Amino acid sequence: MLNNERRHRVNEGATSMRYGIDHPLTSARRSIAADERGFFALVTTLAILSIFGFIALGIEVGKWYIVRAELSKSVDAAALLGAKNISNPYLDTYFGVGDGQGLSELVRVAGEANFTPGFFGANVPTIAMVGSVTNGKVTVQGSTDVFNNLARTLETPQTAGQYEKTQIGALGAAQQREAEVMLILDQSGSMSGPPIEDLKTAAISFLQFFEDTEDNDRFGLITFASGIPEEPGYEVTYHLQNYFVSGMSSIINTMTASGGTNAEDALDRADGVGGFTDQTGVPGDQRIQQFLVFFSDGNPTAFRGQFVRNGVTYDAVGYAASWDITLMRPDKQFSWLSGVKQYKTGDGLPTSSTSCIHEGTPYANTKWLILQDPVYGVANYSNLIGTSNPQACDINKNNMKNYVDAITKQMAIDHAQVLKDKGIKIYTIGLGAVDPTFLAQISSGPAFQYYTPDSTQLLELFQQIATNIKLRLVQA
Repeated sequence: MLNNERRHRVNEGATSMRYGIDHPLTSARRSIAADERGFFALVTTLAILSIFGFIALGIEVGKWYIVRAELSKSVDAAALLGAKNISNPYLDTYFGVGDGQGLSELVRVAGEANFTPGFFGANVPTIAMVGSVTNGKVTVQGSTDVFNNLARTLETPQTAGQYEKTQIGALGAAQQREAEVMLILDQSGSMSGPPIEDLKTAAISFLQFFEDTEDNDRFGLITFASGIPEEPGYEVTYHLQNYFVSGMSSIINTMTASGGTNAEDALDRADGVGGFTDQTGVPGDQRIQQFLVFFSDGNPTAFRGQFVRNGVTYDAVGYAASWDITLMRPDKQFSWLSGVKQYKTGDGLPTSSTSCIHEGTPYANTKWLILQDPVYGVANYSNLIGTSNPQACDINKNNMKNYVDAITKQMAIDHAQVLKDKGIKIYTIGLGAVDPTFLAQISSGPAFQYYTPDSTQLLELFQQIATNIKLRLVQA
């Protein structure tokens, strides 16, 4: 019976196939296969679209980051340039604007100039200074639109225009660091005439370059000749202080040219009371930036030291001279110590007890304590002096002149080195017959050395240094 049923079903199937009639089971199988193929095609299409979408998004995001990096560089450059030119008095005139808008224009132009229109599909950026300058800080904001070429292909009628472009923004800031600056100006006799007037103009212009930051920066002033003036109106001029432009400009305007060139005492005082802040142990990123600007038109001719005559000790200025000269006061520009001569040399004792005797007669003499100094005394300069006895009587005056010429330079160089070892940067400006080798040894290196044979160029040199200092003060 069962075998007959099986044969019947087989025969039915054979008959259906023979006459083109699908068996229900066969039709069902074919329908399922077709549905599976459609499903897989749909899944594959969706997968491809998803992958393309992710690829497109990845490409667009990559573009956004690249454009933002470029925009950030442009904004940072604009902020740095703005901070460097906070005190530039010529910006309004240059850009044809008023009310201090020249700085904003400089920032805008600089930012746009540092960004290439069309860069990865970006348009011309909008660059603007944010707010006003506060404590020497300039903040700049930039924005631009990036066109999304690939992402737009995924738009639907409902999202048309939404993915056309993406706005990219960047913010940058730069600030001038707090500074201490000491001006040391030579007003010796060789500066008389036009040079001293040109120096006044240049030095005052230098101060005015920092007028906008004088509430943060501290400036000091030392004017020197044979001595350093400390009469009324001068006594604290070398002390570092805020709000310096007006007062120090007035002092500079009173400068006159007379006396010798006592560079070593001027440099030494920059490291003394009222001088640079001691930053020993202060981390580099927390240090105040410190600069010294040293101007001179000649070689050192004088030094400050201790002298004894007739048993009395004097704080005085010795001079490189081969004639019988009087010691000078260290607190005056050019003033003699009455009756206190620097020659003849000797033990400095009164004539009643001195060992300096000529033809049986004791004579007044002056003891130079510096001759006993282990660095600047006879221990190292006996060849110039002609003796190894620091209390030798009546040392040859020409020898003494040569000795003073040597130690005044070396003392100045050594004082400058002390300052440089403390991290203070020294600029030098030389005029006329000044020794360039001496100034090179004073300075912090070739980039800090300036020279001109013509005093009319001093204004330009002082302004160059002011600009360079501003550059060094700016931090992003």
